[in-house]
Amino acid sequence: MLISQRTLNQIAVVDLDQEKIVWTMRGSFKGQHDPQVLPNGNLLLFDNGVATRESAVIEFDPVTSQTRWEYRGNDERPFYSHHCGTVQRLSNENTLVTESAGGRAFEVTPEGEIVWEFHNPHRAGEHDEYVATLFEVLRLPPDFPTDWINARPEK
Repeated sequence: MLISQRTLNQIAVVDLDQEKIVWTMRGSFKGQHDPQVLPNGNLLLFDNGVATRESAVIEFDPVTSQTRWEYRGNDERPFYSHHCGTVQRLSNENTLVTESAGGRAFEVTPEGEIVWEFHNPHRAGEHDEYVATLFEVLRLPPDFPTDWINARPEK
């Protein structure tokens, strides 16, 4: 079982049969979560960046601990979610990122180009200073059944 110990800034693999941790890693990530194993064997995770106030999405080799790919914001397009956030590697090799606290989701190419983004329009507060959190955005496959979308419940 792959686990993330967010407050310890550590990810680990637990062997449930042995009831012990069999692999662990601490990296430059701070407040990471949502780790996942990619088809190429690398690990992908969302790093909240609690120490730097800059979030990142990091793909790394679990054997060498070397970063293979990462996305970080910049001055032009900042990227920071102090809590929550998710990632999904897509079949086209792009990565779907949910920046939960900012109410934003975006798709980024391996070269770091944002190809589309969504900003949650729901705001609150006297000056619309609060944004509704997006907890997770997922890309559904093209063949995902959608016939239920316009269906009306029976009365």
